[in-house]
Amino acid sequence: MFGANLRQLSRQYSSVSELCRQLGINRTQFNRYLSGESFPRPDVLDRMCRFFEVDARILLRPLEEIELPPIHPAASALTEFLGSGPSTLTENLLPAGFYYVTETGLDGAPSTRHRLIHARRLPQCTLVRSYEPGNGAEQAHPSRREVQGIAACAGQQIYILMSSRAAQNSRIYLVTRGTHENAERWRGVAICLSKTNAQATTMRRLTLNYLGTEPKAALPAARAAKRFEQSAA
Repeated sequence: MFGANLRQLSRQYSSVSELCRQLGINRTQFNRYLSGESFPRPDVLDRMCRFFEVDARILLRPLEEIELPPIHPAASALTEFLGSGPSTLTENLLPAGFYYVTETGLDGAPSTRHRLIHARRLPQCTLVRSYEPGNGAEQAHPSRREVQGIAACAGQQIYILMSSRAAQNSRIYLVTRGTHENAERWRGVAICLSKTNAQATTMRRLTLNYLGTEPKAALPAARAAKRFEQSAA
């Protein structure tokens, strides 16, 4: 039953190899799951369930009997027209996980924005989430500091549109992944939409450093970003 369910869930991906990379599972082992020769360890099963947005009932019951989350009505447009689907914005272009973000003025001024963002791969798209740092003693509620967005790609270039609630402080990141020794770093520009009009554009140099998928690796970076922002204030 698990193999049959997994085959059905995998059909939405044009490349099994890319799906295995996104799941972090060896292709040979994944084929054993598909054929029903073996079952995943509990931690691997949990990772797969989170990725496909299902639960452990896929081990015993057919998908038709499990209530799955509804497919977002914009899913086809996101995939076919914006290139944000799993077959276009691949792990090679933008791995899921945490990134340390630095924005620098184009005139070479000291860095003025430091952020930690998290990219989460879903079957329909890649979501990005972050939080604006608090301002000193007056800490706003986390829901007011939350930033969310969506990542897509045009060829090798990745663009991320993100904003606070009610389109506050909206911005676009345009980045390209480095090669060889800089493979864990993305460079590009950040455009602040709230300060951009027909006469002027607010643009900064942008660097994204990949930290991996484990929260323990992201916590020190989050603290560092907070210290930078507090010192700048």
